[in-house]
Amino acid sequence: MVKYNKIHKLLRRPIISRNKLDGIIDEIDIKIIDLMLLDKNNKEISKELNIPLSTIQRRVRNLISAGFVTLGPQINYQKFGFKTGLVHVYLRNGNIEETANKLQSQKHITSVEIHIGNSDLLGNVIYKEGKELLDLISAIKKMEGVERVVWSERIYQSPSKNHDVIVNILDSQKINKII
Repeated sequence: MVKYNKIHKLLRRPIISRNKLDGIIDEIDIKIIDLMLLDKNNKEISKELNIPLSTIQRRVRNLISAGFVTLGPQINYQKFGFKTGLVHVYLRNGNIEETANKLQSQKHITSVEIHIGNSDLLGNVIYKEGKELLDLISAIKKMEGVERVVWSERIYQSPSKNHDVIVNILDSQKINKII
């Protein structure tokens, strides 16, 4: 049997019932998620948990359809000769959703996030030539309600540290629930 890491032990605690997850996902689902975070495929999960592959596949499908897990291919844009970055959009009016839709419709924007805090909107951008980026930023600056645009370019992305992040979040939730 696999030795489960700190996240598995944390998730098994009463945090699940405090977050009203009891009855929605069970201990087996949590073990499956834990192994998925370790980059195990369905076959490996089946073997490690000694559960039939078809059961693992069904449970993974259910976890995905319920929104507990998201999966999908990620394109390495650099391999295709693209540069990637983020455009931070600051608004002067409260028309966030309309501006987000306009931003999403721009040619080089792959996704848009609405934020509370520093910038109001964050657009993920791919481009090849600096002129494309200049044209995009100019178009965004002309949008009604846009106060300021800030650009940041991705140089590289470090590997995900999902386990540590989730453990810290769950630890802080546990502390907040007790206080």
